[in-house]
Amino acid sequence: MGKFLRAAAMIVGAVALAFTGIGLAAGLTLATATSFGIGVSASTLFLASGALSIGAGLLTKRPSGVGGGSQTQFSADPNAGVPYAMGRTATAGQIVVRRAADGFGSNAKNDLNDLVTVLSGCGPIGGFVSFTAEKEPVTFDASGNAIGKYHDIMFQDRQLGATPETSALQVTAGSSANPTGWTASHKLSGMAATLWRLRYDSKKEVFFQSGVPQPLWLIDGVRCYDPRKDSTFPGGSGSHRWDDESTWEWTENPYLHALTWCIGRHVIVAGKRKRIAGLGALLDQIIVPMFVEGANIADANGWKVGGVVYSRPDTKWNVLKLILQAGAGQPLRIGARIGCLVNTPRVSLATITAADIVGDAQLARAAPLRSKINTVIPRYRSPAHEWEIVPGGEVSVSAYIEADGDRRTKELEYPLVQNAAQAATLARYDIEDSREIGPGTFPLKPKWLNYAPGDCLTLDLPDTDNVKLLLLQRAIETDSIVTFTARSETDAKHAAALAQAGSPPPDAGIVYDTTIDPPGVPEWAVSGGGGGRIVLSGGVDNGLADSVIFEYREAGGDWVAAGIEPPTITEKVIAGLAAGATYEVGVRYRARGQAGGRLVVGPVDLPVLELDGGTPSDVLARE
Repeated sequence: MGKFLRAAAMIVGAVALAFTGIGLAAGLTLATATSFGIGVSASTLFLASGALSIGAGLLTKRPSGVGGGSQTQFSADPNAGVPYAMGRTATAGQIVVRRAADGFGSNAKNDLNDLVTVLSGCGPIGGFVSFTAEKEPVTFDASGNAIGKYHDIMFQDRQLGATPETSALQVTAGSSANPTGWTASHKLSGMAATLWRLRYDSKKEVFFQSGVPQPLWLIDGVRCYDPRKDSTFPGGSGSHRWDDESTWEWTENPYLHALTWCIGRHVIVAGKRKRIAGLGALLDQIIVPMFVEGANIADANGWKVGGVVYSRPDTKWNVLKLILQAGAGQPLRIGARIGCLVNTPRVSLATITAADIVGDAQLARAAPLRSKINTVIPRYRSPAHEWEIVPGGEVSVSAYIEADGDRRTKELEYPLVQNAAQAATLARYDIEDSREIGPGTFPLKPKWLNYAPGDCLTLDLPDTDNVKLLLLQRAIETDSIVTFTARSETDAKHAAALAQAGSPPPDAGIVYDTTIDPPGVPEWAVSGGGGGRIVLSGGVDNGLADSVIFEYREAGGDWVAAGIEPPTITEKVIAGLAAGATYEVGVRYRARGQAGGRLVVGPVDLPVLELDGGTPSDVLARE
């Protein structure tokens, strides 16, 4: 590609600058160009320098981020859209009901805080995986009562969102079976939801005096249609049917989620199928084989989709772009049908020569410097960081940095990606695609009508190297001339992107030196003894210590706790020891909850207690 019309590009580029000062003049025709000696015969190729490259960005405009809010924030918003959870992801959901109730007669009035939360619409979802409150795992018994420290103060019931649900959410807390005003008619059919009840009781160790703890439910999101499991689809085998959601299954494959979003999510209302989310296209309006190809590639590469989008303000087309972005893809409009393009190595199907071109063909001479990037900081949703969007490790290409003369960095977000390595792969693809040449337009003879966006062709013109082109758009003229919009396609980028290793960011926080030295020998010593006791005297010579741990043992035995004292202590008495025995005393300092090394003082021999008139046994015998 380095020799691609090199001489012609230099000539046309110079002419363009002479005409406009910034790029190729819009009115510069092929006849004008050939008069300057481009050397391409018979109205073949028209090289542009800038304007067409701007068009490349328009063809592949990145999706905007999720606009419906943060999936990890527990909130109540009456204007919020319905959440739509995909893959395995964590969400705090949307509060739709919040009421107080009386549940425990010995407590204050309205001692229950009841919350109904929708986690995902368009159910049923794949299932519930786990639950945390303030980042602490909480499990529940069969009755919905929490197990462990939240027992009798936290209760929960859940539903997957069947259509219709057989019953409303219900969990008994004390004497209260339901939230105030909550009836058997409140079924929330089609909604994956929870009923979460919190008890306020000041006599309990935990009684939510600081408010509702931050919840997070880890769930398997909505189920999807897979044509590969549909025996009515060519090559498929199984019971899946595109118009019967009860046959669909849970998946993390981005292209199956994209196909399902194109089909849309529906419910039956008064005997009619009504769309509630997605594009709502019929199957013959979708180029299904393109999505099947993407699904197979995503499975092979381990690409997954995960996260929550919303019915508003997110647009349906932007949601489709976000889903496909997670699988290194983008949507295509081909006539009146919806297709998709996946980044993967492709074989050129045919070769375009000068004899195939009708009229003027156009192709940018190079990607403009302003559109090139050589470094990306990918932002993705990290399970290790409480499922928040975080920046991953920097992805850069040193050869491009050297060629560009400096580092050209962008921070790009992949909101439905939950894996650092996958985000790094997508970042490398974005770097490589920013450096492709194009787009260009190629009007071709009717024999090229059967080629479509997503196909690759080779451009072979006089005085040029062969250039591999990826078709992006197709327009058919009234005289059966087909005009393709295309850009260059570099084979080597795929191996480079797939080999990209990603790294998550480090956990935020201050790193402490947790090493705590044992007390020095001069700090503590035996100052006295006798009468079954040992007296230690000394002082703490460690400014970080918040307490002193004392222990003792008979020589060679196990250590026995003798108390924890404040760091101001200067004397410690250990009493109740056996006369005539030999003891050792241990002293340790504790700082930030961490105990340090032990100073062993001793051995200390305790004398036998002597009484007037003989030994203690003699006295007892006389008595």
